[in-house]
Amino acid sequence: MVVAADAFFFTYLAMTALSLPYLDADYLSAHAAGSDEPVWAIFLVTLGAVVVAVVSLFLMINDTRWSAPLQAVLALAAVPLGWFAIHMMAAIHYAHEYWQPEDGEKGGKRGAAPRGGLEFPATPRPRGSDFVYFAYVVGMTAQTSDVAITRQSMRTFNLAHAVVSFFFNTVLVAAAVNLAVSLGS
Repeated sequence: MVVAADAFFFTYLAMTALSLPYLDADYLSAHAAGSDEPVWAIFLVTLGAVVVAVVSLFLMINDTRWSAPLQAVLALAAVPLGWFAIHMMAAIHYAHEYWQPEDGEKGGKRGAAPRGGLEFPATPRPRGSDFVYFAYVVGMTAQTSDVAITRQSMRTFNLAHAVVSFFFNTVLVAAAVNLAVSLGS
């Protein structure tokens, strides 16, 4: 289970990171209508990441069979890989949601006004890295920073993202404390 989760998270992150330089405003505008992960899929992966992280840490702490170094590394790697994957999926969803044509037309007409929903300072046409920045700030702090949310659908997704981030981060802190206590005794 841990190896499969690590492989999925790593592959998703690598493929997304390799495509990130090409996700400029023109590309996102032209392709916004296609291939967005549905919100239920994002939360399913999030739930999976939380389960893998918690189970991996629990097994490593409490099961003597997990004492092999490779198994410990794989278990520990699942935690940050899952965390990064959750927020990268959210970033891609924010980009798709932002760049959907305002008129609801599918097909991504070049020059069509986007739905928007986020206002990035001094950035009238945000690119992929802007959405990654926004998603990871929410992931780290469970709040927004300098980006204003201006659309209800974006606010709804952001609220869910912030709540999930808060609880995921809380579980990680609790697991880290548990690990430190168990290693110290």
